[in-house]
Amino acid sequence: MAGHRFDAVVLGGGVAGAAVAASLAPRIRVLLLEKEVRLGAHASGRSTGMYIPSYGGPVVRTLAEASRPFLERPPAEIGDALVRPRPVLHFGPSDHPPPCGKVRPLPPLEARDLCPVLRSSVVGAAWLEEGTGELDAARLHQGLIAMASRRGAAVWLGAEAHIVSHDGEGWRLRLAGEEIVCRAIVNATGAWADETAGRAGLPPLGLTSYRRTVVLVEAPPRSLDGPIVKHLGERLYIRPFGAQWLVCPADETACAPEDAVADEAGVALAMARLGEMTTHAPPHVSRRWAGLRTFAPDRLPLVGWDGRAPGFFWMAGLGGFGLQTAPALGALAAAAFFGQTPAGPPDLAGVLQALSPARRTGCFA
Repeated sequence: MAGHRFDAVVLGGGVAGAAVAASLAPRIRVLLLEKEVRLGAHASGRSTGMYIPSYGGPVVRTLAEASRPFLERPPAEIGDALVRPRPVLHFGPSDHPPPCGKVRPLPPLEARDLCPVLRSSVVGAAWLEEGTGELDAARLHQGLIAMASRRGAAVWLGAEAHIVSHDGEGWRLRLAGEEIVCRAIVNATGAWADETAGRAGLPPLGLTSYRRTVVLVEAPPRSLDGPIVKHLGERLYIRPFGAQWLVCPADETACAPEDAVADEAGVALAMARLGEMTTHAPPHVSRRWAGLRTFAPDRLPLVGWDGRAPGFFWMAGLGGFGLQTAPALGALAAAAFFGQTPAGPPDLAGVLQALSPARRTGCFA
């Protein structure tokens, strides 16, 4: 860190920080800071690893599709495709609207052929989505960090930065007894993003973190080649995971930023919903974990300059969409950082405007 001066200090080494650092590093001096001793210790390292472009509203779907070229044909230094194709079977009551995106309706009997353990009583309607699959979350995250590093970004783990002040020209931070000066702080601290803003003297933007539970159980016979199975009402999803089934009750328990742990209530809910919607009754849970999904009130990411303070940039509130939208969000963040029109389809300019923190602050940078 020669001179301890940087153009941007990215706070947070999860997928949000990694994506923005990789996109900024070719043009400016970047320092990526992660307070934990390893990357991906929280939400980014606990993802269930799925690429489902229909998931989320129109803005999120646009970001997922814009990320598809990177995920399917990543840069050479990352290697093979990050998405392994696997279709998604959406099911639910007959009066539920279909999922948005590239889906085709299935007769309930055909849906149950794809997942024979589904109870007929819960499959009133079904749709199949293709162009979906299993996302290698760890390799995506590690690849973005490696790209940032190769492009010149410095990476520092295991030290928390203390924001000292803004002196009119830049921010001063104290890190491991040393002072760092930067033109811009990029707030990519996930569930802690509002707290980070507070340390910079800014009021919060109303981010809320929700704990979600995941369990691994024995898979039914001949199910590991089947689809990802997802309830349209966000009550359950199931996917093959190695030689097991990954089961998530799509729970949302509001909580303070924390190192999330799966509690007994979340595990019980997962098993109850599995029993409610399928005939599969695994004898035990082999593994459990939980992660935090952090959202702004409108459930859209916050990407852009905070007009209330000079040199403070947001890359937060990615919720449950961060991994499948990270490549596009990183590129959009760089466009916002440099005040440029984003490259790619014309609708990305509108997406970037929709993600601006100004919708929460009322202040335009």
